[in-house]
Amino acid sequence: IVLMPRAVSVAGFSDRGDLLMIKNNEYKKTLPQWIIDFFEHQFLNDQMLSAPHKVTSVFVATDKNLLVPETLYKPHDAEAWLKKLHYVESNEIVTTHHLREDKAYYLYAWPSAIKSLINRYFTKSKILPFSTYQFYKPFKAECSLQMALTSDRAFATLYKNRELTWHQVFNYKSSEDIAYQVMHAANQFGIEQGLMAIQCTVANKELAPHITDMLQFFPGLKDGTGTVVTNERGWVSNIYLIQQLYACGL
Repeated sequence: IVLMPRAVSVAGFSDRGDLLMIKNNEYKKTLPQWIIDFFEHQFLNDQMLSAPHKVTSVFVATDKNLLVPETLYKPHDAEAWLKKLHYVESNEIVTTHHLREDKAYYLYAWPSAIKSLINRYFTKSKILPFSTYQFYKPFKAECSLQMALTSDRAFATLYKNRELTWHQVFNYKSSEDIAYQVMHAANQFGIEQGLMAIQCTVANKELAPHITDMLQFFPGLKDGTGTVVTNERGWVSNIYLIQQLYACGL
């Protein structure tokens, strides 16, 4: 399950790990984020979730996050830094995820009521940040940037010399907004765009046209790998994302 501020994405896999189905549900951007009734309705009525013990992982997509190197990490201080960077409301909790390979901690704030729902309905599932897959499988390239798009946010992670260098979650309204942020990050860290391997995935196949649009700025942009089998190009970047999340949840 992927939980976004106004959407739920559910993917079902066979016992062998073959992807069987992907289902997305979302509500209007004019309504508030994280409407509890919407999420509970999905949890109770989605047929793919009718066997709660089979739900292995829930990924939470929130823009309130912070990366802290292990050398600087103290739980109380790190949480205070997150609260200085982002407005964390009284009904939100801060969760920490240890990125061992990158020697860092990833903190993120999200509604405590959503966590309570997960604990109530999916007692055996892991809870992980949505960006997790971007840290688990750094590219073989010296410099790489991985992005995942939800309906209004981009989650981006940059590795330079195979070291975690930059992670950002930002709003976008157009493909140009995303391209600007990527170019800015490349300039900031002295990376030639042609030397940076860029991959972009989408949380919903309806977002795939953004990837096509960005090819004018980044001709080498990839939307998946050859392992994705589908006749419809729009699905590639969505399926690849789901496969990566599945691997993280094992």
